[in-house]
Amino acid sequence: MQKTKSENNISIINSNVFFKEFTFSKNDFKDLDTNQKLEFADNVVWLDDILFIIQIKDKEGENGNEKKWFENKILKKAVLQIKSTLNYLESYNEISIQNEKGHFLNIVNAQNCKTKRKIIIYDSHKSFPEDLRQKKFYQSSKIGLVHLFHAEDYYWICKFLITPAEIDEYLEFREQYFLENTELSIQLPEQYFLAHFFETLETNHYEPRYILKLKEQTINSEEFSIKFLIDVFSNKITMTKHQTEYYEIIKEIAKLNRTELYEFRIRFLKMIEKCDDKNIITPFRIHVPRTDCAFVFIPFKTYLSKYWENALNNFLLAHKYDQKATKCVGVIAYRDNKDSSFYQVFWSYINEKWSYDENIETLLSDNNPFREVKTKVIENRYQNSL
Repeated sequence: MQKTKSENNISIINSNVFFKEFTFSKNDFKDLDTNQKLEFADNVVWLDDILFIIQIKDKEGENGNEKKWFENKILKKAVLQIKSTLNYLESYNEISIQNEKGHFLNIVNAQNCKTKRKIIIYDSHKSFPEDLRQKKFYQSSKIGLVHLFHAEDYYWICKFLITPAEIDEYLEFREQYFLENTELSIQLPEQYFLAHFFETLETNHYEPRYILKLKEQTINSEEFSIKFLIDVFSNKITMTKHQTEYYEIIKEIAKLNRTELYEFRIRFLKMIEKCDDKNIITPFRIHVPRTDCAFVFIPFKTYLSKYWENALNNFLLAHKYDQKATKCVGVIAYRDNKDSSFYQVFWSYINEKWSYDENIETLLSDNNPFREVKTKVIENRYQNSL
């Protein structure tokens, strides 16, 4: 089935915000028993424990009753399609659908996600009634709260919220605010929800001045951007086992919020910069308790390049152990010994429960290779970064 204009636009937006690896928009599949062609949701975002099931509707033609269209296409058909998608997840052992990278994954594994957001995004004409556009949710007795977004509002949100973790956090806030302020919510524009979210996650009040402050803000997302890094993963990394081998690493990066991404980015760039230092540089590192993942960034020397794998694995294990983390991502870089205008960059990942190790304890006690990890307290990351 050919995509509508809105389906194409939202696929592009979701691919940029959520990464192509975790976005699915080619979602028809066949029942293996009946050979019947079935339609999964229009767009799906699946990132670890986060699942967004998205239905997209376009209002065709200027004529027709807008309210009737909204009730039939949005509140009935789109909700039913989301319900069918949730039923498919429960009923099938395997549904193989293609992500925006062209890789096929079994979406049924997303059934175990802790968070399942149900979302309807629709586009309409300028004459669309404001009272319908202000409707933020549909309460279904079968599938619970369903987010309703006009396409323009959804695009706007994705300009301000720059990571999958932030958008999921915003949707959680949006639900909680609606549940505590149901009557008020249908009188407020989407911009107010976003403005309130930027100021505080407390949902028990209404403050008109928030939206005025939002209008004064400019978006400074470049300092959080890791597009250069995603391009490396997408185009240049060599897989040794299977096409999606690097997904576990990129998942941990994709789950970071903007302040965590900022810390990640400055250490990655610092690692590259310090490859040219005359002295051997202590690795840079961070630990994100929220996701229980540690990261270590190792600037290395070209003349030692044959030892890169040992160095990467040793620092990876030592940092993971030192921080008592379950997961750890390690990256090591050095100037290419054949072409000094390029860097060789290698990654590794480990995911296993922390346990006491007497040998590592002794090594870290006698010769700790790291600088101290400092704890930062951010009162409001959105106010500090917009």
